[in-house]
Amino acid sequence: MLELMSIPSITGSLRENDAAVFVYERLSRLDYFRKNPPHLQMIPTPLEGDPRPLHTVAARMMSETPTKKTVVLIAHYDVVGIDVYGELSECAFDAKELACRLKADDLTGRAREDFLSGNFIFGRGSMDMKCGLALEMELLRDCDADRNMLDINVIVLVTPDEENTACGMRGAVKYLAGLKRTERLEYIAGLNTEPSDPGLPDAQNNLFFMGSIGKLLPAFYCAGLEAHVGNYYRGLSATLLSSNIVCEAESAPELADPCRGKCQPSWICLCHKTLAERYEVTVPSRSVAYFNAFTTTKTPAVIMEEMRTIAARAINASLDRLKYSHDSIAKKGYAPMREHNDVRVLSFGEIFDMAAAQYRSGGAAFKKHIENFHKELPRDDMRNLGISILEEAIRIAETSPPFIAVGFLPPYLPAITSLGGKKYSGALIRAAERVASEARERYGVTVDITEFFAGISDLSYLGFSGKREDIDTITKNCPGWGELYSVPIDELIEIDMPVINMGPRGYDAHRKTERVDRKYSLEILPELIVSILRTLSGN
Repeated sequence: MLELMSIPSITGSLRENDAAVFVYERLSRLDYFRKNPPHLQMIPTPLEGDPRPLHTVAARMMSETPTKKTVVLIAHYDVVGIDVYGELSECAFDAKELACRLKADDLTGRAREDFLSGNFIFGRGSMDMKCGLALEMELLRDCDADRNMLDINVIVLVTPDEENTACGMRGAVKYLAGLKRTERLEYIAGLNTEPSDPGLPDAQNNLFFMGSIGKLLPAFYCAGLEAHVGNYYRGLSATLLSSNIVCEAESAPELADPCRGKCQPSWICLCHKTLAERYEVTVPSRSVAYFNAFTTTKTPAVIMEEMRTIAARAINASLDRLKYSHDSIAKKGYAPMREHNDVRVLSFGEIFDMAAAQYRSGGAAFKKHIENFHKELPRDDMRNLGISILEEAIRIAETSPPFIAVGFLPPYLPAITSLGGKKYSGALIRAAERVASEARERYGVTVDITEFFAGISDLSYLGFSGKREDIDTITKNCPGWGELYSVPIDELIEIDMPVINMGPRGYDAHRKTERVDRKYSLEILPELIVSILRTLSGN
C-alpha cells in the first residue's frame, strides 16, 4: 500500500498511468500470470480527447476447479490533487515522512485523536483508494500461492480516471462483455473496495454497501437578448435567467431522490457563468449553469421534466422582476419603454433536430459536420466542449433568442442496486449478512449493511436495470454523445450483476487529513473479503 501511495497518480496528470505500470509489473511476477500471460492485460482506456496513455489493468485468475462462476473486483489507481497539503505537499505521497512532519497541535478533533493513536496511516491515497487496491492485489497473490483457496474465478480491474469521468471503467466494461461471450463466464457479483466514509459520512460502524448511487449533470443554456446596458429593459439578461435557475434548483428539497427511507443531498450547482468572450458594456446574452444531481430511482426522463419546470419558473421569476424593476424606476424618472418577449424552453435534443432539418445537406451530413467540428475544438474540459457543440447546433438551427435549453453534460453514472432482483442478488445479500455476523462474532466489529454508496463509484458501470427510453433521453440530449463522451449501455446490460462495496475504514477523503484505519482495513477486512468470496463460491 505504501508503494502504491508513493506513486503520484493524480487524476489528469502525466504520471497518472504510472500506477497502472506498477500494478501490471507487480502482478506479472505471480506464477499464475507467468504461466498464463494472456490473463494479465494492460488495456488502453483513454479519456476522450486526451492524448495521455491511460490503461486499465485486467487480471483474470481462473479457479483450479473449472467453473463459470466469476466475481469481478474493481479498484481505481488515480487520486485527487494535493494542493490542500500546502507546505506539506512535497511529502503528501510519503506516509512515513508525512507522519514525521505532521504535528498534533496543527490538527483538531478526530484527526488529532487518530494521529496520536498511531493506528492510522495518513497521506494522499491512503484511504481513497490505494488501500483497497492493495487488498485486491494481495488477494491475487494469496490465490496464486494457494490455488485451492477459492473455488471461483476472480477478475481484478484496476482503473484510471475514477475521480473524473471514469474512462477506465467505461472502457473495461467492453473487456468484461467480450470475456463473457468468449469464455462463457457467469458474473455472479461485482465487488469494490472504495473507502466506506464517502459512502455514508459520519457513520459510526463499518459498512457494506449493496449498490452505488447514480449521478446526472443537468445543464441549462440561457440565451437572452443583447442590449446596451443603458437600454437594459430592451434586452433580457441571460445571467438573470440562469441566476433564477440556480435559485430554483440549488438544494431544492423537492428535487432530492429518496429511496427506502434514505436520502442524499439535492441538486448542487457546480458551474454558473456567462459565456461572454470579453468585457463589454452589453446585457449578457449567453450563460450556462449545470448541477450535480444524485439519483436512486429517478430516470433521466423524469430529471428532464424537472428541468423544464425549473426553466419555466425561472422565466416567470425573471420577467416578473423586470416588470417590477421597470415600473418602479419609471416612477423615479426613467423614460425608455420595456420590451416584452416570450421566452421558450427547448431541449438540447430539439435544437439538434432543428439543426439537422435546417442543414443544407440533410441530417447525416449535419451529424458528420458536428463530428468534424468536435475534432477541431481545442482541448478543454469535457463540459465546455459539450457547450461549444451545442452552440454550433444553435447557430445552424438559427434558434432565435430568448430561450432556455435544457439537457445533460458528462458524466453519467447509472444508479445500481443489488436489491432489485438480479439473478444472484439473493446469494450476495445472504453472503453479506453472513460475513457481517462473522465480523461481529470473530473480530468484535459491527458492520452495517446499507443500499447505496453515496460517494458515486465505478460500481455504476457493472450493470444497468433501467429502460431503453432512459438511455434515449441521455443520448439525444447530451451534446457530442458518442464522440465527446459515451457509456457502453449495451455492454452494461450484458454484464449486469449484483454488487457490493466492502471498503477500508478511514476519514477525510480528498482532505489533507485523509487517513486509513490500520487495524480494520489491513487486518480484518482482508479476511472478510476472502470469506464473502468463499461463501459465494459455496466453499
